[in-house]
Amino acid sequence: MDWLRIESLTALDALVGRYITSETPAVHWEDSVAHMTFDTVEEGLEALREPYFQQFIPVEMRAETVLHEVQIFSPYSSDLGAAWRVVEALATPRLPFRIWRDRVSWCGAFGELVPSIGSTPPLAICLAALRAKGLEVLLGPPVLG
Repeated sequence: MDWLRIESLTALDALVGRYITSETPAVHWEDSVAHMTFDTVEEGLEALREPYFQQFIPVEMRAETVLHEVQIFSPYSSDLGAAWRVVEALATPRLPFRIWRDRVSWCGAFGELVPSIGSTPPLAICLAALRAKGLEVLLGPPVLG
């Protein structure tokens, strides 16, 4: 079992999209200071050179401004319809899916695996699906030792 610590539901959605549904994400580019988005890297680079765009970035930060690719996956961990597509992708007669409420938490499991616990059904589904694929996910900020 591989262990991963992630800090956001967006990161969880990316794991599910990559390892469970094989989703091709929507992609755009974003600058690191003003957080303006661009459809292509070329469009972003051109904008970084434009005087109009530069007025949104402090002079002392212009040399440090970079573009980074942003991939957007379906909201598997927060939307029940998207999460159910995960169940449909993994569940089989040999690997049935179960979900239930246990007091304030939701529990989900594929087959006879140990249940995954989440605060919502979609979160429990995503964690259980990744567990079924051999990925144990811890959601939260890194622990400093």
